[in-house]
Amino acid sequence: MQKKTKKEENQFLNLLCNIILPSFILIKLSSENYLGAFWGLIIALSFPITYGIYDFIIRKDVNIISIFGFMSTLLTGLISFVEADKVWIIVKETSIPLLIAIFMLVFKKKGLIFFKELFSQIINKEAVLTRITLRQYDSIWTKYYSAMIIPFIISACLNFILAYLIIESQPGTSSYNAEIGKMTALSFPVIALPSMIILVIIMIFLFKEIGYKTGLKFEEIIVDEKK
Repeated sequence: MQKKTKKEENQFLNLLCNIILPSFILIKLSSENYLGAFWGLIIALSFPITYGIYDFIIRKDVNIISIFGFMSTLLTGLISFVEADKVWIIVKETSIPLLIAIFMLVFKKKGLIFFKELFSQIINKEAVLTRITLRQYDSIWTKYYSAMIIPFIISACLNFILAYLIIESQPGTSSYNAEIGKMTALSFPVIALPSMIILVIIMIFLFKEIGYKTGLKFEEIIVDEKK
C-alpha cells in the first residue's frame, strides 16, 4: 500500500498572509488617513490568524512550532489592544523561540518524534533501515537533536535585538503599528533565514552520518518524488 502523504503547505500563501500583507497594512495603511491604528492592527493580524485556522482545516496538521507562532500573533494583538508598555512586545518576541527551545529540552522524547516526522517526507527510511537497525537510526537523530535547538536560541537573540532597535513607540499608535510592520517584514531575512541556514547545515551533517553508517549515497537517502 502506498503511504498517504500530507497535503503540502502553500509557501507563497504562507508568506503572503504571515509577512507581506500584515507588513504592508501596518506600515502603509495604519495612519489616520487610512485605517487608523486600531483597525490597521485588527485587519493586519486577521491575515495570519485566518491563515493559521485555514491551514489547519485544509492540512489537518498542527505542531508545537505552529502553536507557538499562533500564540505569538495573538499576544501581539493583546499587548497592542491593552496598550501595555512597549517592553512587553520585546519580551514576547524574545520569549517565543526561547520557549520552543526550552520545550525541546524538557520534552526531548516528543521533540525527537516531531523532528523525525517533520523530515520523514524527505528521508527514505525504508532504504536506510535495510542497512542499519532502528536503534542505530534513532541514535543518529538523538546525537543531532540537541544541535537543532541552536537555531531557536539564535532566533531568540535576534528577535530581542530587532525588537529593541525597532520598537520605540507605545502600543495603540500608528507609529507603533508601522514599527511592528517593519519588524514583521525584517523577520524573514534577519531571523528566519539565518535560522533555516543553520538547520540545513545540521541536517547535512545528519545525512552525512546516515550515509557513513549505511554506505548509501545522498540521493539514495533522500526520497525520490518522481517514484
